[in-house]
Amino acid sequence: MTGIAIMGAGRMARVHAASIIGADAHIATIYDPVLEAAEALAASTGARAAPSAVEAMADPAVDAIMIATSSDTHVELLYEAVKTGKPVLCEKPLASSYEASREFVATVGEAAARKVFLGFNRRFDQGHASVRDGVHAGRIGRLEQLTITSRDPFPPPLEYVPRSGGLFRDMMIHDFDMARSIVGKDMVSVTAHGSSIVDPEIGKLGDVDTASVTMLAEDGTIVTILNSRRCAFGFDQRIEAFGAEGMLVSDNPRQSGFTTYTKDAPGTAAPILEFFLERYGPSYTAEIRLFLDCAREGRDMPVNAIDGLMAAYLAEAATASLKQGKTIHLTGPDQEF
Repeated sequence: MTGIAIMGAGRMARVHAASIIGADAHIATIYDPVLEAAEALAASTGARAAPSAVEAMADPAVDAIMIATSSDTHVELLYEAVKTGKPVLCEKPLASSYEASREFVATVGEAAARKVFLGFNRRFDQGHASVRDGVHAGRIGRLEQLTITSRDPFPPPLEYVPRSGGLFRDMMIHDFDMARSIVGKDMVSVTAHGSSIVDPEIGKLGDVDTASVTMLAEDGTIVTILNSRRCAFGFDQRIEAFGAEGMLVSDNPRQSGFTTYTKDAPGTAAPILEFFLERYGPSYTAEIRLFLDCAREGRDMPVNAIDGLMAAYLAEAATASLKQGKTIHLTGPDQEF
């Protein structure tokens, strides 16, 4: 099982294409609404550019499907992919809205939803995974506080903002998933704050660029998530898990191990990484390897469409908290906001 169809030929599709090759699989077909983009990526990977998504998925050389198109097209392609019966990995988010995510799971059923791998690649970052595994192994005793920091080096293009779904649904959704993965308990409340202080134009488009969310888990653990669309010193990605017997930290990797020791710069370390692919590149390869292993063995995917729905649920609750200016008490993924 090595032939993969890629839906999309943009930035994330190219990231996944490199990971597929790095995982010793090969790309069989590529579809993108912009045929020239599909042909360019196909030419560089030895794949065939298909004129339609259905044809790309149905090709006999295709054993598994990768969806890496724009967020607003994910769920439509997922329905088609599920029909083929082939294993599918979909980039986050599951759908562009909470309602569409909920409808997808209800339509295909939970059993099929657990066969859809959701691309929350940060679960497979070595540092983040070590924090999660350490918490689950009881290395710091009872988990009491979890802090997740995620700051981009610079904001996205303004034309991206209206179709992104908003910071909570587009950017922080990774952190909602990481929180669920580490805490291992349901959240019972969400309180969000947000501002447009990086670029007021983002606020005019109805979004925020600076945000914090506090969540309370059912066992009393407090989760704090901090997001910013701007970070002057690089791609700031950290997790701190504080427990009764200690603390675990996934810190920012640096561009090198070089440190300067002078009178003017005592103990000055190299800068942190500046781009998401430098920071998380290996996690995409680890992700595709695990996906293929599960697909070959017919196992449920360890991070799947149910996880995608639950992350979307928390993102929707955070959006509602910000708009309504109050804490949202959670009752379950059938909740209306």
